Amino acid sequence: MKRTRLLLPFFLLTLLLAACGQTPPPTEEPDPPASTAPAAPAPEAPPEPSGTPAAGEPPVSAEESVLPASSAAASIREQLQQGGDVGEWLPLLADISWGDLYVPGEETDWTMEAQMAVAGYVETQDAGLTEEEYRILLSCTKGLDGAYSEGYAGILYSLYIRNPTRFAAITLDELSPEQRDETVGMLFYDWGYYHQLDESLPYEERLAVLLSRLEEDKRGGLLVSPDAVYLWYEGQSFPLTLVNAAGIYAVSYESSDPAVAAVDGLTGTVTAVGPGQAVITLHYEGDGGPQDFTCSVTCAW
Repeated sequence: MKRTRLLLPFFLLTLLLAACGQTPPPTEEPDPPASTAPAAPAPEAPPEPSGTPAAGEPPVSAEESVLPASSAAASIREQLQQGGDVGEWLPLLADISWGDLYVPGEETDWTMEAQMAVAGYVETQDAGLTEEEYRILLSCTKGLDGAYSEGYAGILYSLYIRNPTRFAAITLDELSPEQRDETVGMLFYDWGYYHQLDESLPYEERLAVLLSRLEEDKRGGLLVSPDAVYLWYEGQSFPLTLVNAAGIYAVSYESSDPAVAAVDGLTGTVTAVGPGQAVITLHYEGDGGPQDFTCSVTCAW
């Protein structure tokens, strides 16, 4: 039976409601994204690489050539219209700003459509997301503001809880300083909320808590994910996952308050039962000896 992740269904709802924030968002129509360049005409086939490059320039293979931003955005819109596989057009996100998808005068909000498609793809692929797909999604934060930025923050948090170690390693070691700051800032939007950081502290101090956690995640030690969750309706569920486990091991689960959040002792699926707070404990026995990991669950409705 398909396991339901806690964030993507809620994220899809919040995108439709035009935000993904600390409370269920308002229903106002979002402003256009930062870039509002007019749509380009339908893309032509990329030209064949020239067999005689200009003096001093190395030959360029077809694989190395990239589409101009306008052509890449037009290709994404076309594939969205046709219901194309997200995995096929996902690499094109590296060539555009999200605002390039906006077409003045069209009723369809292509930026929103693309974000919802990516959110669904992340949920469907789950642990099968590749390292390269992580790189693309962690680096394509250009042209986002307002509700679009908040919505993409939900996608980033969903990527984070699926594989904190991969998320941290790519973000801290591979992204440019500008990209890293944007990605960490967006992750902080949800991460800081779910971990209930003291909002009276300066932003820089709260952000430092997340950066310290990412450094810890990058080391690749045994951990549980997610470790803090909000559930928004009775019956909403998510799987509590042990990350970076190897060899032969056994796990068991227990809820501090089954009347708030129940947990399947064998599978680790946590289900919202009633408003309140509960702590789910994952007990691990394997290499390194027995260890306990906890996840704070808040059911709010």
